Amino acid sequence: MPLQISISDAMARRTASKRKAVPASDPEDAIKAKKSKPENNTSDPLRAPHPSTEEAEENGIVLRKYYPHEMSNARAQAYNNNEIPRPMEQLTAALEETSKARNKVKVKDAVVHWFKMDLRITDNRALWEASEKAREAGVPLICIYIVSPQDFEAHLTSPARVDFMIRTLHIIKKDLAALDIPLYVEEVEKRKEIPNRIINFMEEWGASHLFANIEYEVDELRRETKMVKLCAERGLAMEVFHDTCVVPPGALRTGSGKQYAVYTPWYRTWVAHVHANPELLNTFEHPSRNPPEARDKVAALFDSEIPDIPVNKRLSGKDAKRLHSLWPAGEHEAMDRLEKFCEERISQYTERRNIPAQTGTASISVHLAAGTLSARTAIRTARARNKTKKLDAGIQGIQTWISEVAWRDFYKHVLVNWPYIW
Repeated sequence: MPLQISISDAMARRTASKRKAVPASDPEDAIKAKKSKPENNTSDPLRAPHPSTEEAEENGIVLRKYYPHEMSNARAQAYNNNEIPRPMEQLTAALEETSKARNKVKVKDAVVHWFKMDLRITDNRALWEASEKAREAGVPLICIYIVSPQDFEAHLTSPARVDFMIRTLHIIKKDLAALDIPLYVEEVEKRKEIPNRIINFMEEWGASHLFANIEYEVDELRRETKMVKLCAERGLAMEVFHDTCVVPPGALRTGSGKQYAVYTPWYRTWVAHVHANPELLNTFEHPSRNPPEARDKVAALFDSEIPDIPVNKRLSGKDAKRLHSLWPAGEHEAMDRLEKFCEERISQYTERRNIPAQTGTASISVHLAAGTLSARTAIRTARARNKTKKLDAGIQGIQTWISEVAWRDFYKHVLVNWPYIW
């Protein structure tokens, strides 16, 4: 039986010093906001900081050059009462506002896919959609990834994770090159400059369309909202897709039309929804091969090098050797690990998962986090070892493991509906 837990329970687990602040649109906004108004004196009560905000300040938990003070209870309640739009709702509104303009954009010389936390070429929805757009128009598909040291700093990204991502990019670049598709990786120091740099890159290469998968964190949703509008203003089209979750956030509601706050009833609804919409578990093929002339048209991109890991995020030689052995990078390693788990251990997952000496878990969390493996693929692979296509029937270990993968969907849904927990 899945663990019964509510949002209040989950939030109680975090101490005040560990809570992340609600992100500002960029570092300068946070700094200006701090300088322009006294800490507890603002004309907008919904912008007043939380009374306990000084605790994070005293302990140095929050990087104030990126984030404003923790929000007040009044602002959190305003989200609950639907009095202010959530970041996901703002992105949806931007897509609706620009729909006509985006539909009028004709494919030019290339189509671009922007890799973020979806570091795989198989079962990657936005990458597949971008490939289809390029194939139909007979133009090259170009892939891009932005390394932002400032983003790593703001998000407290660990050196181990940065190292894993960079190693994965080398593998993706090689796999894409075999399909005559270039992967261009560039370092952009300031995070607020990423949108304009990507748009400038598109204009440099005559690309008309930008494809990307949605990231549900607050910073990223706000950034994508701006980018959708900015692209439309420049005569370009940015198309974003749900890919991280099996069931997109907002699709599951209680009888009263609200977001579930407790996992167990949410999971029952999630299972029923997937059973009723089996196409949600359909996977996407790798991108089509670029036209033969693509290598000549974008030769410089094939020759580009992947930047080194920023100095402050580099592992020691000893740690690098250990982590490279523990966590080989890339989607091929992810699939090998998943297949081995499903073949050898998943049936005993329920009994062994909490016993470290038994090696009962799949050990694929890093791959799900980096996007080298999709939740769809993980669940389909596990279900293929079961006696039934039902997600809540058959071998108990498989049922339990699938319910654990579903937790990832649950927390994304929670984050989108209650953005203040970020």
